[in-house]
Order: sequence, then structure tokens, then C-alpha cells
Amino acid sequence: MQILSFQNAFDLAIEFEGLGALAQMEERVFPDGELLVRLPPSERDVVVVARLYPGVNENLFKLFLALDALNDLGAGRIVLVLPYLPYARQDRRFRPGEPISSKTVLRILSLFNVSAVVAVDVHKQYVADYAPRVLFRNVYPAEEYARVFKDVDVVVSPDFGSIHRAGAVAKVLGVSYTYFEKYRDRETGGITLTPRDADLRNAHVLLVDDILSTGGTLVEACKAARNLGATAVYAAVTHCQLLKDAREKVKTCLDRLVCTDTILNEFAEVKVGPLLRKEVEKLL
Repeated sequence: MQILSFQNAFDLAIEFEGLGALAQMEERVFPDGELLVRLPPSERDVVVVARLYPGVNENLFKLFLALDALNDLGAGRIVLVLPYLPYARQDRRFRPGEPISSKTVLRILSLFNVSAVVAVDVHKQYVADYAPRVLFRNVYPAEEYARVFKDVDVVVSPDFGSIHRAGAVAKVLGVSYTYFEKYRDRETGGITLTPRDADLRNAHVLLVDDILSTGGTLVEACKAARNLGATAVYAAVTHCQLLKDAREKVKTCLDRLVCTDTILNEFAEVKVGPLLRKEVEKLL
């Protein structure tokens, strides 16, 4: 077994030491923008650890090149460890003429004789159905969040789509959970939140979600919680992109933000490497 790492994912790959020989892939960008990858001598079975964000399009193509090379070299079992799966939010056709981009990505991956994909908190679990021949494992760091946020009275999802995340964390903590109803205008991007029935008076509230991009949804949920009487509002978000002025936005309302290191930033307190290793060990 070999653990093959993208250069930007070596900090995650070292968590797999002991499972196999650890090696990095050589990566180059030519002056014309074309990409080159070069693999070290490979074992029959390979675990590929790749951060695909930021620079998702470039990193995806490097991954495709690496997988094609592994196939040419006769790799048998290929397990992909993809902490953040790009294009997962485009999980269905929202408007006529749009692609289902998550299906595109997964179908391409399935062309390269990939045995399994291990990812962290994919936006919608059902995207795995787009590559039925690939074993898909989606892990969520509920216990890790619960260890960070012990002083919580209720866990809240900003919308119904993340209710299972709120439920998972609440179960570990032994507290209640609820969600806010959200409407997003597909044309303008405007968001309207309608709080569900919940007693948040004098409560310490933990908001949970999978992706923080510009911060609009999270801040609106925070404001809604405070309007309902919450005395402290925290947030645990798995993939923190923190685009535009998101950092400044969240500081205006949240008492604390904690992210995982699927995307590296100053809020990445939760390490997903041990969680990923456990899941890979189940596949070996």
C-alpha cells in the first residue's frame, strides 16, 4: 500500500503513516498554463490524498492526470481521500440548461478505476449515486465539534438541508436541535430566513453548516437566533472558504467560529486527518 499525496495535502497525508509508504506527487505548471504531474514508483494499491480547494479546476485536472497515470502503471485498488469535494453544491439541475456538476465530477472519477472515495461532509449525500460503481464514504466530525463546544443548549441548522448535521452534533452533546426555514432567490441570491418554533431565550446556540462562503446565510441565522433571545451564538462549519468580507461579517455577530482543516485558515481548529484515517482503515 502506498499513500500518495498532493503537495498541498501533505499535512493530512502524514496522518496515514503506518498504513503504507508515504510519497508526494511532483506538480508543475508550464509557462502556457498546462499542467504536469509525475508519480513516484507506485505500489499495487494506492491511497491518493488531495486537497482540491482552493484552485478547484486546476487541482481537479491534476487529479485526473494522476489517476490516468496510475491506471497506466497498473494500479489495482485506488482509494481517493478528498476532504472537500468541489461542485457538490450543484447536485441537481436548478434551472433549465444547467449541468449537474457534481455528477460530472464523479462520473469522470469513475472512469479511472477508482475503488472508493472518502470525503468530509459532502453537501448532499445522494451525489454518490452519480458514480454507482465507486464506493463512497462521507464522514462528518460531529464528535469533534462536540468536544469543542461543550457549553451548548441547542444546536441549530440555518436551513432544513443541514438538519441532519444539527441532529448528529446534538445527539453527541445530549441537547435539542432545530432549524430555520430559508428561501434563496436563484436569480438575485437574496436570502430570507423564517425561524422555526424554538425557545432560544437565554440559550447558548451552536449553528452548524457544511460550507461558509460569503457568510451571508450564517450571519442571518446568527441574527435570527439573537432576536429569539440567544445569549451566545457559536458556529461549527466544515468547509470555510471565507470569501470576500466573510471574516468581518461573522465577527459582527458570532461569539466563536470553528472550522475544520479541509480548507486551511485561521479558524481551522478541528483536524479531520484522524477521522479520514479511521474511514480508510475500514476499507483496507
